[in-house]
Amino acid sequence: MQNLNPIYNGGEDREKNVSLTYLFENLDLSPFWRLQIKRYALNGWTRTLDWQAMFRACILKELWRIGSRRKLVKLLESDKRLLELCGFESPPDHSTFSKFARRIGSDVFMDIFYEMIRQLSEEDSLGKIVAMDSTLIQAYSRHWNNERNSDADAELGYCAAKKAFVFGYKVHLACDARLELPLAFTVTPANVYDSTEYTNLMENLMLRGIKPNIILADAGYDSKANMFETLDRFGAIPIIAMNRRNAKNNERCWEKRLPIKRNSEEWKNLYRERGSIERIFSRLKEDLDLKSLKVRGLDKVRIHVTGFGSKPVSPSDHPNEVVTDDLRPDLRHHGL
Repeated sequence: MQNLNPIYNGGEDREKNVSLTYLFENLDLSPFWRLQIKRYALNGWTRTLDWQAMFRACILKELWRIGSRRKLVKLLESDKRLLELCGFESPPDHSTFSKFARRIGSDVFMDIFYEMIRQLSEEDSLGKIVAMDSTLIQAYSRHWNNERNSDADAELGYCAAKKAFVFGYKVHLACDARLELPLAFTVTPANVYDSTEYTNLMENLMLRGIKPNIILADAGYDSKANMFETLDRFGAIPIIAMNRRNAKNNERCWEKRLPIKRNSEEWKNLYRERGSIERIFSRLKEDLDLKSLKVRGLDKVRIHVTGFGSKPVSPSDHPNEVVTDDLRPDLRHHGL
């Protein structure tokens, strides 16, 4: 299935970075002020500091894989173009970025992500075929005297690909299978099963006005409850691989209710589109360094994940062009 997202239509050998110029010039954050104003008032925010510039700098940090807020400030000090592009007259102290993230919290970052999705959902074609999956992220932690871990929110979860347990978190994601665009996500400790987050993802989609026709998922989401809920509550057709542990003696009479019969040609063709979410996770981990956590605690990990989920698409008037980042310098020249 061809990827319809214009950002990835330029060929595998071409650079796939988003142009910061295009991104910041077209990312209108003013509608999100209502999400921020109460928190700023309650937490004593300095009104002389441009919160939109702060948010742009946070996006810059994640997209360019800048390892710390100190390094971000150092880059802004050395590159006036980036400083102006973010909207600063002079770079703030690194502690200001820490306070910014702490004061508004992960829920506001997630509200901004979902507000972007709400605006996109005005397009009738968005989210008609949705793929779901999860991925593990190793915690940024260490053991103290072999008694307790430095990240109290992280847990052990089994990674089937590595055939080993990973101590950390799990990102549960729903995406548009044809646009390869993230639509909803949750972050949990690594020991939370995929099937238990299925309803949360579906509810998040519905709350944002996205009503899928087809749901694609692997065997980790296979359960009678999820099948019935998809059909009866959400009005969608489940295309979910069978979990062998749920197929005892092949007693799955309830599958007669499925509008698209399992293993039919139509079922197989749709299920192949589930690979889109694997490609999204690959890009998030390899291109945007989602896998490299430098924070501890569930709330901060949510902010980390939100920074990647809100990556926008490239200009719609150039559907076959990959927009490269003409401003990105070699960070080694800045001592980073």
